[in-house]
Amino acid sequence: MDNNITRGDNPAKDLRAGVHSTIDKVADNITSITDQVGVKGDQLNAAYKRFAESGRNYVRQSPGKSLLVALAAGYAVSKLLGTRKH
Repeated sequence: MDNNITRGDNPAKDLRAGVHSTIDKVADNITSITDQVGVKGDQLNAAYKRFAESGRNYVRQSPGKSLLVALAAGYAVSKLLGTRKH
């Protein structure tokens, strides 16, 4: 019952304190998530750059094979997307 007496003295003030506390926790969580997403974005960007560079090197070393693969992939995509009936 002592809890009710101390908390019941000013219910509006208690409610505001609880709301502020909740908002602070949510803001801290959002900041943490934003930091994690930033780190993952940097890692993804670095992985993309490595992948792109390895692709460029492969094309430089094997231009004929790369051209055939690109033509085959283009043909496959055109068949998948070009199923129109007139």
